[in-house]
Amino acid sequence: MALPRLLWVWLLVAGTQGVRDGDMRLANGDAPNEGRVEIFYGGQWGTVCDNLWDLVDASVVCRALGFENATEALGRAAFGPETGGAHTLDLSGALPAALAQIFDSQRGCDLTVAVKADGAEPLSLCAHSLILTSNPEAQALWSEPGSTVTMEVDAECLPVATDFIRYFYSRRIDVSLPNVKCLHKLASVFGAQQLQAYCAGLFAFLLPEDLSFQTALDLHAYALAMQDPTLEELCVQFLAWNFEALTGAEAWPRVPTALLRALLSRSELAVPSELALLTALDAWSREKGAAPGDVEGLVREVRFPMIPPEDLFQLQSNLSLYRSHRALFQEQTLQALEFHTVPLPLLAQLRGLNLSQDAYQPRLYTSPTWSWAVARSSRESSRRSYDSYPYRYGSYPNQYDSYGRYGPTSAPTGYFKTPQHPSFLFRTSRVSWTLAYLPTVQSCWNYGFSCSSDEMPVLGLSKSGSSDPTIGYENKALMLCGGRFVADVTAFEGGKAEIPSALNANSSRRASFFPCPAGSFSSFRGVIRPFYLTNSSGVD
Repeated sequence: MALPRLLWVWLLVAGTQGVRDGDMRLANGDAPNEGRVEIFYGGQWGTVCDNLWDLVDASVVCRALGFENATEALGRAAFGPETGGAHTLDLSGALPAALAQIFDSQRGCDLTVAVKADGAEPLSLCAHSLILTSNPEAQALWSEPGSTVTMEVDAECLPVATDFIRYFYSRRIDVSLPNVKCLHKLASVFGAQQLQAYCAGLFAFLLPEDLSFQTALDLHAYALAMQDPTLEELCVQFLAWNFEALTGAEAWPRVPTALLRALLSRSELAVPSELALLTALDAWSREKGAAPGDVEGLVREVRFPMIPPEDLFQLQSNLSLYRSHRALFQEQTLQALEFHTVPLPLLAQLRGLNLSQDAYQPRLYTSPTWSWAVARSSRESSRRSYDSYPYRYGSYPNQYDSYGRYGPTSAPTGYFKTPQHPSFLFRTSRVSWTLAYLPTVQSCWNYGFSCSSDEMPVLGLSKSGSSDPTIGYENKALMLCGGRFVADVTAFEGGKAEIPSALNANSSRRASFFPCPAGSFSSFRGVIRPFYLTNSSGVD
């Protein structure tokens, strides 16, 4: 296709000194010769639309930037979304735009909304009680008697107060990441529940931007203050999937006791091993100076049966917590040794243990004992390197160093072995696994899976070797964004795991729980999670 005439004019002036209208650049790429095409115009950088974008267009841009030719013309926001964009909540339905125009006119009012903030000039807005009373979300405004309603807001939120009131008229509002917290706070205080829930979901874009995890901790405290369970769960989910990185961050000792207990209660907690979790808890307790009662409650959330016997016997010499909670550790260790040495029939029948309890269920153990990682392609694996903690990728096959940190990544297919079960009784029984990134229907069939074109790409996981009718599997797949954070976790069903849309850009598949700014996932980690079947049904 031919480039628009205006773009051709911009290309002619590219390369001049300074930043001027028409200058181009490649943004968000991992190398100088790749990225999202942006053009400077009107004082800001904007993104070129990729509709009908092809290799000819890409080659023109590449040559204008001093490169020889383009080798690929990627669309669908492959290098992330454009900068400066806003998200729109539109509940207007059939309401006429005239309602918004009535508010914008600021005339014919029978109600005054006085917006006050400390240290700022008050703002007076004209409103109409008839329109506000027709909107349940505006009840906090029209339910007050009199002709004047006073809104007390933080000074930083004063600039969005007009947009907030206008939303009650138009049922439509643009929410950008810089103003989402203020709009969420106003919606929470004044009972605009739909706007509150919408804003809470947008915090998923903010959390991955700060991998010091201070933003996540601050937002969690804010969610508790606002009594917003949606936002609270969002923060806990992000911290749980990225728990290993959290334990290595400076913010780790600042994690509140109640939040840590909520995290430790989860099976979808990504951590190298249960021993690594206990070691991190030991460090948290020392640095925080936590009360003994709080620590005891946290230790009881540790799944001692998931710790190998040889490590259990080392706890007394390696952990300061053991010395201060000796009786509790001895109780938990005996429970674990029973799990490791007593066969399933005796555990279930004679001892009457409930093996479906969390203590006997594995988490998302990311060490090579129970997991393996694959990249999207060998080409991508070779041209990208990731150095951000905790995901460090390179060449196949090393994945962990002696300190339990991630090492180099694997190729698109990984072959690995795991124990058949966490119990010591299965220490010599190994299961072979094949984990593969399957981008096409043909690759799916090549690995023995039945796939349709609309579900591609997927992850495939197959096992071979000895099997036991008393053991089932609930295996999971971790979606890794740019080697920096876990953006989503999906289940293997029938040997296949869905790969969600990294940004939900023009995609029919489910969006990733946390958006991946790179536009696609860099790699994937398959986690094996065996458990005892206590009845005839199970997941395999």
